[in-house]
Amino acid sequence: MDLFTKFLEYEKELTEFKLKKIKQFLRDESKPIKRTSKITIVENVLKIAGKPLHITEIIELAKRNYNTELERDSIVSIIIKKMNKGQKFIRTEPNTFALKD
Repeated sequence: MDLFTKFLEYEKELTEFKLKKIKQFLRDESKPIKRTSKITIVENVLKIAGKPLHITEIIELAKRNYNTELERDSIVSIIIKKMNKGQKFIRTEPNTFALKD
């Protein structure tokens, strides 16, 4: 193989690599933005508050700070399931929750 053929082979490989990277970036941009789960929003609200909050306060803060409507029964159910597994949450009073230390 002469020098010119090697140069062309090099340019071909370089161009194919660039094209592959461009396609990869285009695919990444077309993916939908990952949404935050509702339980993560509740966790963030409680973390920011730094104190136990009643479920109505949690729902209000989630709506104000995350522009998300949380359903009361659904959120309470999720929190209680996490509590029963010993994860993340504690109940301090009826319908009042805090993050587990």
